[in-house]
Amino acid sequence: MSAPAPPTGWEFRVRRVEGAPLVAVRAWLRGGARAEAVPGQCYLTGRLLAEGTRRRDWRTLAEATESRGMVLTGTSGFETHAVALDALAGDWALALDWLAEILLEPAFPADRAALLCRQARAELASLADQADATTARAFLDQLYSPHPRGRPLQGTEESLATLTPEHAAEHHRRALGWGGVLTVAGLIDEAAVAERLAGLAAALPAGGDPPPEPPAPPATPLARREIVTRGHDQAHLFLGRLTVDQDDPELPALALLGIVLGAGSGLAGRIPTRIREREGLAYAATAETAAGAARDRGRLVCYLGTSPATLSRAEAAVREELARLVAEGPTPAEVEEARSYLLGREPFRRETARQWANLLATAALTGKPVDDPAWVIARLRGVTHSEVAAACRYLDPSALAVTVGLPATG
Repeated sequence: MSAPAPPTGWEFRVRRVEGAPLVAVRAWLRGGARAEAVPGQCYLTGRLLAEGTRRRDWRTLAEATESRGMVLTGTSGFETHAVALDALAGDWALALDWLAEILLEPAFPADRAALLCRQARAELASLADQADATTARAFLDQLYSPHPRGRPLQGTEESLATLTPEHAAEHHRRALGWGGVLTVAGLIDEAAVAERLAGLAAALPAGGDPPPEPPAPPATPLARREIVTRGHDQAHLFLGRLTVDQDDPELPALALLGIVLGAGSGLAGRIPTRIREREGLAYAATAETAAGAARDRGRLVCYLGTSPATLSRAEAAVREELARLVAEGPTPAEVEEARSYLLGREPFRRETARQWANLLATAALTGKPVDDPAWVIARLRGVTHSEVAAACRYLDPSALAVTVGLPATG
């Protein structure tokens, strides 16, 4: 249900979820890394929200939440930063009060900011040691830069050295002005929660101004890029291109096509079946058609983990499979199998209070009723075979960008 009218730019969503006596409380603020002024600014902001308020420092806050069996996290993404509290259902009012305190009275302590920046630098260093992650990052840079999706959410080694608590406070202040979404889901009395939210609404600043738009991805990314990783014996190959965003009417057709290609569970799909199972050209083979589709366009991405000795053959085989789909389209049986797979997983996305709280937020932020299973099912069932076949044009091998990560030794 929708709670009483919040201030401009904000939306409240509440849902009773039968089952375990738990509640998930969320606050999502618009903007995210797409709107940050310094790389890593949104990441630091989200993480710092769980590190204390003007009423209590990080240790006191941690002890308070742990004493009630609550789990508090501050998170960030490319489109939002958020606070999440998971609690026993009987503590829903306390969880909401604490969420409001964290949201409206954050402290952004300097010592915790310095610690989080050090942790972020350590995360980047760890990823640099992983050949597949390094190649994936280079691929995203190739497709998206100068758009923020072309860089790590944590920022860069250089930007992390410059970030301060003031950067986090400024990003949070601006995000409050852009508005957001509050969701509560669990074994609760919806009317009682709605009444409590009405009181919270008075404390929220009016929002509604849209966040600034980031630089656009390149119209024509570099066609091929090779990097040397810290790996010892494996090569990593990424092929792909930008496809569609969350508002594109072809997104459902591309979702079905992704399963045909290899985005489902296990080793099903044309890419893993041929490359790994039939020809043994790779130890890992996956494919997606609209990975990360949101306000910004998602991407077709075919990934292979292989030996340098079989790299050329593996790439040629991927291109052949893509060309075959462009020329012939998927079979009706493949489309129906893909539809059954996506329909079959839907109930498992709505089992817990956490899942519902996140779905409610996604529905509010995107303006699409993804929390309504009937809408999702009708959308998937409405996709025709011809629509999936038409979406195959995004697989054109001649339009793909390629990133290759070669081992330093081996």
